[in-house]
Amino acid sequence: MMDACTNHPTVKALSVCHGCGKPYCKSCLDEGKDFYYCKKPSCQELFRLENARALLPPRVNCPRCSSELELSDGDRASKKFHCPECDAFLDFTVDPPIALDNKDYTEVFSSMNQGHIALLKSILDDAGLDYYVTGEYFLATDPLIQPAKFYVLNDQVTEAREIVKKFSANLFTVTRRKDLSD
Repeated sequence: MMDACTNHPTVKALSVCHGCGKPYCKSCLDEGKDFYYCKKPSCQELFRLENARALLPPRVNCPRCSSELELSDGDRASKKFHCPECDAFLDFTVDPPIALDNKDYTEVFSSMNQGHIALLKSILDDAGLDYYVTGEYFLATDPLIQPAKFYVLNDQVTEAREIVKKFSANLFTVTRRKDLSD
C-alpha cells in the first residue's frame, strides 16, 4: 500500500519522486516521460533534463550543412552545440533550429584539463550564458594535441571574461595551511 503524501499527510500518495524517492500525491508531482518528480528544485532539474532528452533525439541534422550529428546527453539537454563540419553554433531551442557563425562568438578560455572544462561549463550554464566548446571530446583520444576552447556570444563576452577571470584565479590559487601554534 502506498504511503501518505509527504506534503499532505491525509492524502494517499500517487507515486514516489524519482529524484528524492519520497511519496507524493498527484498535486505535488509533475509527470515526466518516464518518471514523476516533486517540486524541489533539484528534482525539477531532473524533470527538465528528462524532458529535454525526450524532446531532442540523439542524432540531428545541422540546419546549415545537413551533416548528421550524434549528440551527447549534455548537448541534448542544452539544445545548443557546435557543428564540427561547418563550424556553426547550433541552437535547437527555437523552431526551426538556427545556425550562427563563429563570428558571432568570441573565444574566452581554453584548457586541456577535463575537470576545468566540466567546472567552467557548469558555471557558464548557471550564469545563463550562450556558449559552445570545441575540442572537448577530442581530449579523450589525444589530450596533448589541442585544448578545448570556450566561445561565448559576443554580447556576453564581458560577463564571461569576468567569470573566467574569477574561475582562473581560483584554479591557480595556492593556499598554505598555517600552523595553529604560530
